[in-house]
Amino acid sequence: MADTDAATASTRRALTGAVLLDLAVSPLFAWDVFTDSLGRDLGVGRAVLAGVFSVGLAAFMLGVLAGGRAADRFAPRRLALVALAGTVLGLLGSAAASSVVVLFLTFGVLVGGSTGLGYATAVRVAGTVATGRGLALGLVVSAYAAGTALLAPVASTLLGAMGRSGTFVVLAAALGVLLAVAAVLVPGAAPGSRPQRGSSHGQRRPSGPVVALWLAFGLGSAPALAAFAQAGDLAGDVAAVTLAVVLLNLGNFAGRLIAGPLSDRVGRRAALHANSALLVLACLPVALGASGPIALAALLLLGTQYGALSTLAPAATSDVVPAERFGTTYGLVFTGWGIAGLSAPVAAAALATVIGYGAVYGIFVVVGALSWVAVGAYGRLAADGA
Repeated sequence: MADTDAATASTRRALTGAVLLDLAVSPLFAWDVFTDSLGRDLGVGRAVLAGVFSVGLAAFMLGVLAGGRAADRFAPRRLALVALAGTVLGLLGSAAASSVVVLFLTFGVLVGGSTGLGYATAVRVAGTVATGRGLALGLVVSAYAAGTALLAPVASTLLGAMGRSGTFVVLAAALGVLLAVAAVLVPGAAPGSRPQRGSSHGQRRPSGPVVALWLAFGLGSAPALAAFAQAGDLAGDVAAVTLAVVLLNLGNFAGRLIAGPLSDRVGRRAALHANSALLVLACLPVALGASGPIALAALLLLGTQYGALSTLAPAATSDVVPAERFGTTYGLVFTGWGIAGLSAPVAAAALATVIGYGAVYGIFVVVGALSWVAVGAYGRLAADGA
């Protein structure tokens, strides 16, 4: 009994650390808050500054890819400290940056890559708990969305009070403290079981379910990732831009928090199928030219679907790979999201100038259907033990 209580306390401590870790590594998606101030300070346009975010997004994806592999081998505490150092140095470098080239290196590469490492570490901690894995992952990945939602208004207020440099310094200090606390709470020991060279769980090509999940995650994320970049255009009313962004983010947070424990109850495959149906349902009103309240409701659903998929993808990965390979495998699955994040917003904006957003989201209905096919393939292959 005492051993069970000790194990439960240890798991709760580790999950608390993982939640704080994901909360603290969320500055990348608050980038747009800084662009006006940076544009004035450095004399560059929004298009150039958007390039910094694109580099950050690519570095984040690579950070998750490398971080997942590292998390299978090294102690979460050690990786959290590396994420702390990189994030703090990147933010301090952004405070001192005198050119946009420096920003590409400090915020884009250093903050992007370090926060990707932190995210992968937190997800690995949650994705390898013995029971209630969906709930654990839901709490951890929803913390990432909550971190961005909290950081954006705080950074906006600080920018008005102390300017760009002071804001980045304050954020570096605050997030550094939060990351230090997270590092203390997550496990200090390396994972107990490592894949052996030549074993069935060692290095090998991704299995059928993993490939299907990679497709489902990438295709299923694309419509919402495009919507986050063009929410105002989809709402159909300039005055509704702020509300559209709020609804997308509210859905994103709620979907992340709810999907995990729900999938523990109904099963991962059933939850993934429901998520695919929600994606098609959310895209249809926009494809049919809806505007006003109907379009806003569609954006809320789209944000919810995206948030839920962000929880279900690692949970479904954990169901088909051994714990000692979870970090590495999820890093690979996450590249589907990264490719969608880099391509979908740009492709949607370019196509919309030619065919309009209604037709673009008609295409996304097809994309959603293809994602659903991939979900079905995942379910069949996982059941067959592929």
